[in-house]
Amino acid sequence: MGRQPKVGLDFWLRDVRLFRDPKLRRPRQEYGYLALVVYEHLLDILYSDKGYYIDYRGEARDDVLWQLLEIVQGRYVVTAETLASVIDSLAACELFSGDLYRRGFITSKRAQKGYFSATLSRKSQQIDFDIWLLSEEEMRELNPSGNSFVLQSFISHREKRVFQPEKRVSQSESTQSREEQRRGEKNREEYSRAENSRECADALAVDLERVIGTEIDRNFRLDIARLMDMGMQDTVFLDAGRQTADKAPRKPAAYLRTILQGYERDGVWTVADLNATQKKPAPEHTLRDPDKPLYPGGPTAAELEDMERWRRDETIKARREELQNGGQSE
Repeated sequence: MGRQPKVGLDFWLRDVRLFRDPKLRRPRQEYGYLALVVYEHLLDILYSDKGYYIDYRGEARDDVLWQLLEIVQGRYVVTAETLASVIDSLAACELFSGDLYRRGFITSKRAQKGYFSATLSRKSQQIDFDIWLLSEEEMRELNPSGNSFVLQSFISHREKRVFQPEKRVSQSESTQSREEQRRGEKNREEYSRAENSRECADALAVDLERVIGTEIDRNFRLDIARLMDMGMQDTVFLDAGRQTADKAPRKPAAYLRTILQGYERDGVWTVADLNATQKKPAPEHTLRDPDKPLYPGGPTAAELEDMERWRRDETIKARREELQNGGQSE
C-alpha cells in the first residue's frame, strides 16, 4: 500500500507584521492579548491539520474550542464561550473569510497563500476548490513557472466546470435544460426560505435584545436562524432569554448563546422538551448534605461558607483600619 499523501504542514512562516494588521485593532480593543493568542493558535491548528482551513461545524467546532482552552488555561479562567466570541470577532473583521465562516469554515487568503507556497514541491494534493479563495493570477504570482500541482488541479477543475464534451451536450441538451430549470426553481425556493428564516430570526433577535438588554451581533443572528430552521420554537429562545436576564451576567449575549448551545446539545427544541427538562430531579451537588465533606478529607459546605464569611469580615475590618489610619495621618 502506498503512503498517504501529506495534508498539513510541519511549520509555517510567520509574518513579522502578523500582529500589526489593522484588522486586529478592534478584537484587541475588546479582548486584549487574548485576541492575539487565539488568532495565532488558530493559524497553528489550520496549517497543522487540513493545511488551508479549519472545519468549524458541529463537533469539529467543539474540538477547536477545546484545543484553544488547553492553550489558554492557567490562573485566569477563560471560558469556551469567550473563545467562541473572540473567533466571531476575528471573522467579523475579515481576518478570516466571513462568507466561509458562516458556512462553518475558518480560512483566509493569507492562510491559503502560505499553504500554497509551502506545498509547491508536492506532487499530489487534494484541494476542495469550493472553499479555495486564490485565483489563478494570484497563484501564478507565487509560482511563475506554473508547475504547482495545486495550480494545475485548479485549472483542470475550472475547465471541467466550464466545458463539456460536444457529444454529451448534443445528446442531453433537453435533459440539461430541464435540470437547469429545476435547479433554478429549487435555488429560488431555498433563497426565499433562507430570506424568510433570516427575517424571522431578526425579529426574534429584537425581542431577545429587549429581554437581555444588549445587542445581538450578526453571527449570533445567523445561529438563531439555523436553530429555527432545525425546529427550535420561539418559546424556547425566550425562555433562555429570561434565564439570562435573571442571572444578569457580565456578557448577556454570550451567556444566552451558551444556554442555546446546551439546548441544541440536549435536544431541547419545543415547549414539551423544555417542560420535560425542567421536571428533571435536581443535580446531585444541589442535594448534598451541608455537613458532609465535599470530598474525602475536605471541608463541608457549611465550613466553606464560614471560611468565606470570615475572609469577608477580615477584609472589611482591614479596610476600616486602613481608612482610619489614613484619616489620622492627614
